[in-house]
Amino acid sequence: MQRSWKQSFYVLWVAQIIAIVGFQSVQPFLPYYIQELNVDSLAAASVWAGYLGTIHGFAMALAAPLWGALADRLGRRPMVVRSMVGGGITVLLMAYVVSVEQLLVVRFLHGVLSGSVTASITLVSTTTPRLHLAFALGMLQTAFMFGGALGALFGGPAIDYFGYHNCFIAAGLLVVAAGLLVQTRVEEDFRPADKERTDREKFLVGAWRIFGLPGFPILLVCLTLSHFTFGVSMPVTPLFLQELTKTKDIASIAGPIFALSMLVGGIASAAMGKYSDRIGARQALVGSMVASALFFALKGFSTSVGMMAALMILSGLASGAMRPVTNVLVTKIVPAKDRGVAFGVITSASALGWGLGPALGGYIGATWGFRAVFFITAAIFLSVALWSWGAIGRLAISDRPGQGDAALH
Repeated sequence: MQRSWKQSFYVLWVAQIIAIVGFQSVQPFLPYYIQELNVDSLAAASVWAGYLGTIHGFAMALAAPLWGALADRLGRRPMVVRSMVGGGITVLLMAYVVSVEQLLVVRFLHGVLSGSVTASITLVSTTTPRLHLAFALGMLQTAFMFGGALGALFGGPAIDYFGYHNCFIAAGLLVVAAGLLVQTRVEEDFRPADKERTDREKFLVGAWRIFGLPGFPILLVCLTLSHFTFGVSMPVTPLFLQELTKTKDIASIAGPIFALSMLVGGIASAAMGKYSDRIGARQALVGSMVASALFFALKGFSTSVGMMAALMILSGLASGAMRPVTNVLVTKIVPAKDRGVAFGVITSASALGWGLGPALGGYIGATWGFRAVFFITAAIFLSVALWSWGAIGRLAISDRPGQGDAALH
């Protein structure tokens, strides 16, 4: 049994790296791709990039509860396969759009069909022995970050050399291949609830039940606000780099910067996934938020690509430390049988935050300038950190090292 879960986990880990390489070899560069579709000014690109992020986030928010409910009924592995194959197909479609409006439609479909990160987290959280769960979630987060780093590192130069069309096709095929790997090599001993219970307990009933769990609503609000804050800066960061470089061949420059940011985030995720109980959930989560606020504020003062790159890397370190803590908290609060629904609700709420953020950030960037976005983002992050400190403190999650599940009362 021990060997079985490890074999499936490491295959899933490799598949996630492959899928994220595919996604992230093109996704960070969409604000530049927009300019290939007859969007001339950086201000207009900022607005359209915000729209792309918003519609993608809203699509994920609408679809996530359905996928979460199906995961609890049909199994978690099919949802991982669906997210990779469906996401890969929509990446392929991006190669054939001829207008920014068509790209907007494809991004909506991508938001509906993708979601491999949450699907994989749900699968791991229900197939990994509890003793190894924190380590597994940290490793999975590392796969997301490491795959993202590789994708951005090679995607940027590939786009400048081979063009967007060829890169979208290659990336889409890579993601589909990852889904086929999961289908053929990952095992799941899934036992659905009896038919009477399955028919009786619809998703909304399950969601209502987990909302009654101590601490879940607070954690949900915290995650939604933090994702909203990240979303505000998402469409502006690539364009601000372009403004600083004053060149259109920006993908080769931005790619390694994005890659280093994701790589250090992956290292931070692995470390925090292993040591989160020792540090204390509240200190780890709120500390990373405060650090993020500081780095975002400093981004607003950037005067060169080198300075901006350094701050992006430090921001990646802070955000990477934040993510595994929240996943571990979910597994402590929510029973295994309801984690599909729980992660579905969390993904929906987080995607809603992502959806609201980019449109606001794109509008602020176009109206007040890109620097204003970073100052506003820093202020929001600091506010969320202060609120989270008090709210999490009321959950009776011990701040003492090594308390783990015993800290929940």
